[in-house]
This record gives sequence, structure tokens and C-alpha cells, in this order.
Amino acid sequence: MNLEEKVKVLNNFAKDWYSTSQADRIHAAIFRKQGLVKLADKCMEEAKEELEEAEKCTARVVALGGKPEYGFNPQEIHDDAKDLLQRWANEFIEGIPAMNKIANSFDDDYVTREMFNEFIKDEEEHCAWVNKHLEFIKKVGYENYLIEMSEI
Repeated sequence: MNLEEKVKVLNNFAKDWYSTSQADRIHAAIFRKQGLVKLADKCMEEAKEELEEAEKCTARVVALGGKPEYGFNPQEIHDDAKDLLQRWANEFIEGIPAMNKIANSFDDDYVTREMFNEFIKDEEEHCAWVNKHLEFIKKVGYENYLIEMSEI
């Protein structure tokens, strides 16, 4: 992968993560208002993590001598916990393998490849959390899940 391609990939990931960070902050506000404090906290945790990942991508663009780009990718906002969990699960199906492929394409850039491997690890952990919660919903029912995610 040449320098221009690396910068483009990094800028695209940065824009995606800046956008999803904002969306997850919105989700946190929505679910907190609904009393789903534990889910709101998880959304805020994800928002912070995605912001850090975006910042790392931008810093890497600068380190490579590229020009960071500003942009926003519209995100779907959910007010239903199960809908958000399912969307996340669906995104992981294609997203994690795609990130692995991208990480492997940085064969001449150890720093960027290792940065992406850390991103993949974080996404796999989030995927495991989401799948655990979707299984919990199947076992106890959605209403009981919502109670579990609440403050009481």
C-alpha cells in the first residue's frame, strides 16, 4: 500500500470513528433518559473509545506526512436497545474481517498494522459483549433485559 492509500484508509477510519463516537454519545443520552443507565454507560464507554481511535488515526496521518481530512458519516440513531445491539452485531460480521484485511495490507508499516490490530482487539471485545447481551435477551426476555440495564 502506498502512502496516499494509507492516508486515505486512515482518514476514512478517523471520520467513521469521529461520527460513531458522536452517535454513541447520543445513544447514551437517549438510554439514560429511558433509565437504562448500564446501557447508557456502555454507549459512553464506546463513544470515548471510538474518539481515541479516531484521534490515533489522525495522529498517524500526520506522522506519515499526510493531511488529515475533516468529515462526517451519518449514523443511524436508535431509541430501542435491542435494535442498537442488533445493528452493532450486524456491523461486526463484515467489519472485523474487513479490518483484519486492512491491517494485513500494511505489510510495510509495522506501526500502523499494530495500531489496527489493537483496534481489531477492541472491536472483538465489543462484539463479544454485544453477543452476550443478545443471548441474555433470548434467555430472559427483552423486558427482563431492560430491567437489568436499569438503575434499580
